[in-house]
Amino acid sequence: MSDVIPGRGQYSEEARRKRLAWLRARSGAALASLGETGLSAQHLVGNVENFVGSVEVPVGLAGPLLFHGESARGDIVAPLATTEGALVASASRGARAVTASGGVTTRVLAQRMTRAPAFEFADLATAQRFTAWLHDQRERLHEQVRLVSRHTRLVDVDPYQIGRHLHVRFVFETADAAGQNMTTAATWQICRWLTDELAAQEALRPRGLLLEGNLSGDKKTAAVSLLAGRGTRVTAECALPRHIVASVLKTTPEAMVKGHVTTVLGAQQSGMTGYGVNAANIVAALFVATGQDVACVHESGVSIFSMEQDGDDLRATILLPNLVVGTVGGGTALPHQRELLTALGCAGPGGARRFAEIVAGFALALDLSTMAAVVSGQFAEAHQRLGRARRVDFLQPGDLDAALLQPVLARGLGDPGLHVTRVRQAAPLHGDGISSELGALAERRKLTGLHPLTVTYTTGRGEPATVELVAKVKPRGDEIVSGIARLLSLCGPEVSRAWGRWGADTEFADAHRREPAVYRRTETALTGLLPRCYGLLEDDEREAYVILMERLHDESGPWTHDRIADALRAIAAVHGHWLGREQELLAGGWLHRVPEPAHLAKARELWEALARQAAADQPGLVGPDRLAVLLGIAEDIGYWTQELQALPRTLVHHDFNPRNIARQDGRVVVYDWELATVDVPHRDVVELLAFTLGPDATAPQVDALLAVHRDAVAAVSPRAARLAGAADWHRGHGLALRSFLTGRLALYLTGHGQREFGFLPRVAHTAFRLWDLDRARDGD
Repeated sequence: MSDVIPGRGQYSEEARRKRLAWLRARSGAALASLGETGLSAQHLVGNVENFVGSVEVPVGLAGPLLFHGESARGDIVAPLATTEGALVASASRGARAVTASGGVTTRVLAQRMTRAPAFEFADLATAQRFTAWLHDQRERLHEQVRLVSRHTRLVDVDPYQIGRHLHVRFVFETADAAGQNMTTAATWQICRWLTDELAAQEALRPRGLLLEGNLSGDKKTAAVSLLAGRGTRVTAECALPRHIVASVLKTTPEAMVKGHVTTVLGAQQSGMTGYGVNAANIVAALFVATGQDVACVHESGVSIFSMEQDGDDLRATILLPNLVVGTVGGGTALPHQRELLTALGCAGPGGARRFAEIVAGFALALDLSTMAAVVSGQFAEAHQRLGRARRVDFLQPGDLDAALLQPVLARGLGDPGLHVTRVRQAAPLHGDGISSELGALAERRKLTGLHPLTVTYTTGRGEPATVELVAKVKPRGDEIVSGIARLLSLCGPEVSRAWGRWGADTEFADAHRREPAVYRRTETALTGLLPRCYGLLEDDEREAYVILMERLHDESGPWTHDRIADALRAIAAVHGHWLGREQELLAGGWLHRVPEPAHLAKARELWEALARQAAADQPGLVGPDRLAVLLGIAEDIGYWTQELQALPRTLVHHDFNPRNIARQDGRVVVYDWELATVDVPHRDVVELLAFTLGPDATAPQVDALLAVHRDAVAAVSPRAARLAGAADWHRGHGLALRSFLTGRLALYLTGHGQREFGFLPRVAHTAFRLWDLDRARDGD
C-alpha cells in the first residue's frame, strides 16, 4: 500500500472517497461515520487540504441574554458548540441572572490585527538608522497596503530593537475579517517593497528577513496583545441586584466578591495573563459554531474579569483584549457556520462588531455563573462522578449484538437451542426516558437508554423467526440519584445539600433491580399488564441491566374519561392482588423499602427546599398560595405519613402516567416499572389524574374515577372492604395527593428550571386543582 495520500490537491467527491478508502486500509478502522458528509468537497478550496470527512459537534442554545450594546441589542440566543456537560446550562443561568437585572452593556473599544516581521542588520547602528528611516515612510507604507487590500488599513508601526535585530509590529484594522491573512499579505508586500527600496543602500539594508518573528502573539497568549490589543478589544458590564444574586445564582454579593479576591491572588501567583474564570469556554464554543479560527482560542480567551459591590448590587465587568473574530472569509462561509452566524445577525460585512459584543456578553454571563458555582459549592457537585473501586467493562453501543443477545433470548424464551443469526438497529424511539437521561448525567461512559432492534433467529427446532424488540439498558439507581444531584447543583446550596443528605433514600434507590424483578414475577394480575419480555440480563460485573421487551405501538387516542377508567381498571388488578400484603412484598427484597414516617419527617428540609426552589424558579406555577400549600404539607409530614402507613398498602407502579401506558392489541400495557414500590393504591390514581384530567377538573369527574378504581380493586381483593366506604377511599386519595405534591411534583418543578418538562405546566395546574377539590370535600 502506498504511503502517499491519494488525490492530493483534488477537491472532488471521488478523491475524498479514495482518501477515505486509503485511510481505512492503512488504519484498519471502519470509519463508518466518515462515509457521508454534508460538505461539498469542491467548495472547500482554501479551507482544508486532503479532505476526507467532517466531524459533528453538538450545538446547544444558551440564553436569551438581553444586550444594550452599540451593535448587539435586544434578547440574543447563542449557539454553543461543545461536548462539555453543564456549559450551556451554566451560561444560560448567568444569562438569566443578567437579563433579570436589566441586561448587559457591551462596547467594542478597538479592532486591530498585527504581523511582526524580524529584520537582521549588519550591526546595531544600522538597525537604529533603519528604524528612524522607517518612521518617515508612513505614507509610502500605506500605499503598499492599499495595493493588497482596500479593507486593510495600517494604523501603527511599533519597532522593538534588540542589538542588531529589529522586530517591527505592524498594526492594521481589517474591518469584518479576523485579518490574519490580510495582514500577512499586506506585511509581505511591505517587506518586498523595503527589500527593493533599500537594495542599493548599504547603510540601511537588512541582511535577513523573517515575515513573522513571533512578536505579534499570533495564536499565543502574549502580554503585548493584552496591553496593546490584537483582534477586537471588547468589554461588557452588568449590575445584579442582591435578590437576583440570591434567587438565580444562589449566593450573595459579598460571597462573590470575596471569592473573586481570593481567586485573583491565585491568578497572580500562577503568573496568569490577565484574570478570568471561564471565558475561553464561550470563545471556543462560539468559534466552533460560527467558523472562526479555532487556533486563536488560546489568545482570544484571555480576559480580565472583575467584580465589586456597588451599594447593594454586584457589579461585574469583563474585558476581552484580543478577541480574534471575523464574519467574512475562512470558515465563516461554510454552510452550518454561515447559518448560525445568520441566526445571530452577524453574517457578512458589518457583523464583526456585533459578534464580538455577543461573545463578551455571554463570557460575562458564564463567568458570573461559574464563580457563583465555585463560591457556593455547586461547582464540585455539578462535576461529581460516582467513585468505583475497580475498572468496569461498561456496555458500549456495539455490544448489543448476536453474541450478547443469544443467551439472553435463549433463557427468556426457554429454548436452549435458539440461535441468533442477525441483529439490526430498528427505527428509533422518541427519547430515552427521564431516568436514562438522569443516569447519563452522572455516568456517560456506559450505554443506557432504549434501543429498538430487529432480531432474526432460529429456534431449537430450526424454525426461522424475526422479532421487533426494544433493549432497555438501565442506569443504576445511584447514578439516577447522582444525576439528579448534578441537575440540582445549579439550584443553590439549600436544595443541593438537602438532596445530598436525603436523596439516596428516595424512590430512585436500586431502580435498576426493581424493574427486572417485576418482569420475573409470574402472577397473572401483573403479567397480564406487562409488555412481553423476551429476556433479562443482570451483570453486576459490567453494571449491565437489560430488559428485552416487545416494541409497543400505542393504539390509543386522547385521554377521555373511558380511557382513564380503562387504565384504572387495569392497574386495579395489581392493586387488588397485593392489597394488604405489603409485608410479604417487602420480605421478598426486590422492592424499594419505603422510609418510615419518622425518617420522612427528618427529611423535611428536602421537601421544604424543593418547594421554595420551585416557587423561586416557577412563580407562574407555584405562587405564594401554592408555596404555602407545599410548605404546610411538609410541616405536617410526620403526622399524615403515619396515617398513610396505617392504611392497607399494595404494589404500585409509582410512575403511572401516559408516558408509561399504552394500548396494544386491545389491552392496556404498563411499562417502565423501575420506581415500583409499596404504597396505598391511590398513589397511582393521583398521578394518572394529574396527568390526564386537566386544570378544569370537577369534583364529579374525580369522584366517578375514584369509584371506578375502588370498585375494580374490591372486585379483586376482599381486603378492600377496609377501604370500601367512599369517605375512607377519598381519605386515601387525599393522603396520596400530599405525597405526590411534596415529592414527585416538587422534584419535577425544581428540575424544570434546568431541564424543561413539556408536560409539567398542565400537570402542576391539575395537581393543585385536585388539591383544591380535596380540601373542598373535607370542608377546609
